[in-house]
Amino acid sequence: MTSPTAPRPAGPPAPPATPPGRAPKARDFKPALARATPPAVPTPAPQPRPAAQPAVARIPAPAATPVVARPVAPGTLQAPSLRPWEGQANALFRHRIAEAERSAEHVNDGYGLRNPSSGALGRYQFLPIALRDIGWMDPDGAWSATAQRHGVTDEASFLASPAAQEAAMSAYLARQETILDRGGTMGVVGLTIRGLNGQEITLSEGALVAAAHRRGAGTLARYLTHRTETPDAPLSPAQRAAFESIEHRLRGFAEVAYASERPGNRLMARRTGPAG
Repeated sequence: MTSPTAPRPAGPPAPPATPPGRAPKARDFKPALARATPPAVPTPAPQPRPAAQPAVARIPAPAATPVVARPVAPGTLQAPSLRPWEGQANALFRHRIAEAERSAEHVNDGYGLRNPSSGALGRYQFLPIALRDIGWMDPDGAWSATAQRHGVTDEASFLASPAAQEAAMSAYLARQETILDRGGTMGVVGLTIRGLNGQEITLSEGALVAAAHRRGAGTLARYLTHRTETPDAPLSPAQRAAFESIEHRLRGFAEVAYASERPGNRLMARRTGPAG
């Protein structure tokens, strides 16, 4: 009789039971994989590359067309180039001096003019004594180192250089201002005097400098003394001619604007005392 607790004889294991309602694994996985995987598309064969095209020579760029100046329509404004004196201080004053000297009406605005009778040179008719006074000539009439710094070595080079003549004019005007100031003549600016013909003249700085340019600071001082202190004193024909020339400048330049040509102010001239 077999014991109820005795082990049974070993036999082949029983296959696992398939859950109800589910297919075996092999039959369940493969159809699902087939449905999820897209169908294979054949890879197209590689296309041959096109052959390299030969380089095409470029046509050279056309030459630049020259610009042709167009004629200016009437009434069109253009900036004119400055004439030599127009780039300087007191441009109008300088031009009026040249007009008064009758040099502005000559060829090249009078820069190449030489007065055959007096020897006066250029647009502003410089006499040798004036050029010596500003240090451009020495007492022997030779052109100085100052003149040479402006390219002037002789009369011809002076007449050929408007720039040098304008520089000489600046020096000359500054020198006249200094002389007039030291002598007290600049102190009468704004004063009204009675001229030789009885008409009044109001003195301006530019008019005094213009008169000194014409007849010299000494003659101008004598004229002012005569008109302010001894107006009834008799005059010789030569004195009257000189004084009339002074008055002509005083009247002609009374309204012409003028600014000092000296780099400093007049206080420097007053401190140095009278001119030697």
